Amino acid sequence: MLKTHRNKFKRIATITAAVVLLLLLIAYSYLSLRRYNTYKNTIHADAEFIIQLDVDRLYSSLAMDYLSNPSYYRKKSISSIESGLKIPSQIFVYTVKSKSAQTFFCTLSVIDTLSLKLFAKQKLGITSFRNEGQYVTGSNANGRFTIAFNADNFVVGYSQNAENVHDVLIDLLKKQNLLSADDHRLTKLKALKSHLAYVLNDFVGTGDFKNGQLHLEGDFSTEHFVVKDKVFNHRVFDKNAIVKMWFSAAPFNKSYATVKLKSYNLAPDSLLKYYDGYVDLEMGNLVSQTDTVVTYEYNDNFEKEETLTPRTVKVPGINSVIAGNAVGLNNYLSRANVIAKDKVNKELFPLYQLYVENNGDGLMLSTEQNRMKSDLRKDSPYFFYLDVDFEKLKAQGQFPVFEKYISLWSRLIVKANPETSQKNHFELDLHFKRKDINAFMQLQ
Repeated sequence: MLKTHRNKFKRIATITAAVVLLLLLIAYSYLSLRRYNTYKNTIHADAEFIIQLDVDRLYSSLAMDYLSNPSYYRKKSISSIESGLKIPSQIFVYTVKSKSAQTFFCTLSVIDTLSLKLFAKQKLGITSFRNEGQYVTGSNANGRFTIAFNADNFVVGYSQNAENVHDVLIDLLKKQNLLSADDHRLTKLKALKSHLAYVLNDFVGTGDFKNGQLHLEGDFSTEHFVVKDKVFNHRVFDKNAIVKMWFSAAPFNKSYATVKLKSYNLAPDSLLKYYDGYVDLEMGNLVSQTDTVVTYEYNDNFEKEETLTPRTVKVPGINSVIAGNAVGLNNYLSRANVIAKDKVNKELFPLYQLYVENNGDGLMLSTEQNRMKSDLRKDSPYFFYLDVDFEKLKAQGQFPVFEKYISLWSRLIVKANPETSQKNHFELDLHFKRKDINAFMQLQ
């Protein structure tokens, strides 16, 4: 009898395992086919910078996060609207060579055109629709969003400069001038196992939403600036500094157009000949500055008189060093009226008073007059480095306009180092307040 029960259990276990294996095989086949189809007839042939969002991989990560933090997800209120769109395995957003780098395109499949129209109005701000016969087009009030769709596909173009994107959208809608699924750039994207990925010529990068952190890294070109070394020397910052940044590189020698700031004209060519390929920025604890408040009062003869009242205010302790020919920099900026009496013109930078000092190897700009200087230097493999402590930044209360945008973040670290004469590598880590919840969900 016991042997019979054992044989029966083995048969049940074998059948169960076979069913589970079959279901896993079906699921894998479905996801593989779904992924394969998203690379076909989706991207314009003129595509240049392509960004890929791996939706299935992201869903998988969020499902695991839900199992670890069910109470967080149950409490979280996520507003939703029926978009009328089918969400594919991969979503591609990209630029094209014929448009500016601030213009992006995307294609998605349509499920329901009525829901799509409502979505376009409510979420994209599309204010006008035009029936073009075989398809419908629309745009928002400022012309930055332009859409086109038919019963099968929806295409959208976003242009910061409100460019005319109609030609590209119609190509996408009519399935003409499309990138081959065998294109070498798509082959590179297929090989990357990450939530986010990008490809630009021979440069690739990835990104992942982790618990409490968004991590991005990738390669980029040295097309616009010169990185001379492999080891870089930077100023040693205060250990309690809120913002630390240095940049050890110089723009390529080429002609630049005059920059106009309010009523001031600056010629980059003239400035750069005094610049020695290094600039840094440090922001620390609050410091005191005294300024003058101008008010007007009426005297006994009912004549308006100007009254000057000194006032002491707290401002961020900002220090910046620009390496180069200090005398040349100072003389040029003085002639341009940017600097006057060792101060940055308040009309040009009204927030705080910036004092200017010649430190021998360049200029130092600071919100603290007669600041104690340190000559300590340190080597680093990074030609660019940025470290922002958002917790300390919010505690200062000096930037209320930005606080709602940075309320979820705790720290940002960005660094870049050279790999070859033509290629650099960057890493970005954006840390969130909650370390136990996936960063994507904290963006909601």
